[in-house]
Amino acid sequence: MVAAGLVFGAATPAGAHRGVLPTLHHDGRGTVWLTLAWDDGHPVTEPGLAMLSAGSDAGASVPVTALRPLPHDPATLPLPGALAAGDWTVTVDVAAPGVGYCSVRVHVAAAGIPQSIPCATPAAAATAAPAVPPARGLPSWLIGALAAVAAAGLGAQWSHRRTKRRPALRAAPRRQ
Repeated sequence: MVAAGLVFGAATPAGAHRGVLPTLHHDGRGTVWLTLAWDDGHPVTEPGLAMLSAGSDAGASVPVTALRPLPHDPATLPLPGALAAGDWTVTVDVAAPGVGYCSVRVHVAAAGIPQSIPCATPAAAATAAPAVPPARGLPSWLIGALAAVAAAGLGAQWSHRRTKRRPALRAAPRRQ
């Protein structure tokens, strides 16, 4: 059974995701938030966790700040507070529920224009590094079936050897 697991490897979960695609949003006046989606397009339903830092061209900065999800929307992570007016470079590292990264430029002004900036697209990720397909394992039901067959075979062999070693019981001759 253990040998079958070592030989065939672990099964790849059917719904496995490799990473998240963050999108940075801002209202143009300093309010910033992040939304997360899985890299395969599925919506994120688990609470996210990301770290944001920012620096302005004027020298102001936002230290590394944890972004936590909204109670009613686990895929939306707002920046507590707002950015001051100016041009900013915002960097985001997503840690959960998957890994993602983003570095974008935003302009904040009193009459600013709202923007939604996708941090990475599948095409950009494909040009940055060649995609490596996930390792394919056997389906989990097949591994379970093989383990059950192996266990049944070992049990039958053990039972056969045990009965083969035991001498047959003979009835004692009757005395008269």
